[in-house]
Amino acid sequence: MACCTSRTTFVNPVLKYTLFFFNFLFWLAGLSMLAIGIWAHTEKEMFSFEYVKSVFDFLTDVSILCIITGCLIFLLGFCGCLGALRENTCLIKTYCFTLCALFLGQAAGAVYIFFKSSEFKDVFIKTLKEELVPLYTEKADKKTLVDWVQTQMECCGMSSDGYKDWNNNEYYNCTKLNKSPLACAVPHSCCIKQDTVYNGVPNILCGANSLNEKVRGSTDNIYMVGCVSAVMQVVQLNLPIVGGVIIGLAIPQILGIVLSRTLDGQITDQLERWKRMNLM
Repeated sequence: MACCTSRTTFVNPVLKYTLFFFNFLFWLAGLSMLAIGIWAHTEKEMFSFEYVKSVFDFLTDVSILCIITGCLIFLLGFCGCLGALRENTCLIKTYCFTLCALFLGQAAGAVYIFFKSSEFKDVFIKTLKEELVPLYTEKADKKTLVDWVQTQMECCGMSSDGYKDWNNNEYYNCTKLNKSPLACAVPHSCCIKQDTVYNGVPNILCGANSLNEKVRGSTDNIYMVGCVSAVMQVVQLNLPIVGGVIIGLAIPQILGIVLSRTLDGQITDQLERWKRMNLM
């Protein structure tokens, strides 16, 4: 009968190093995202958070999201990586519980959006209309985001009102008090045919008078549908792809939870065996 010694281990090395390399890649991804976020933020604001005045500013700032997401992934990958390598149950449990919390939070959010889809959509559209549209001419990153979405989705504005949402911007609104050269216009990214002043410089007045209902044919060259509706149409037309992306995001998390929980159980069992051997 084989005898167990202090050098005998019942921890599966394949499981151990699979979890290690899995989280090592995870850790590198978090480090890269963190570095990119810090670089982008310092380039833009010299690492100042003074311009963040609301939750919306916080959530729509790509650099800040990269920093926070990068930090979370970096710390999570570190716990999983070092925990697997050193067979540290404390770090592995921290990794497993955090991953479980994130997965359950995402699942709860998805369920809430599914059952409260109409209410969530109304709040989301209202926030974009009242927060993002007015900031378009104030912050370069918001302008870039809106222009990209409107160009790619072939839409204009955020809500079901479409292009009329631009009346919420102080430079574009069509009122007698607005003396801006952009008054009654919409951003160039709303134009179906975007002409240019010269190579690489778009004509920002290609949507001139689009908000002026007295001008006949003023909306002939702009997209009429709101961007949220346009995105929803794309999602509905590509449900298999969207489902595949969701499953693709869920599988690594579930795999991490299963592997870490299994390894933690093996390490705990090994420690119990050694304790019993020392008492004999």
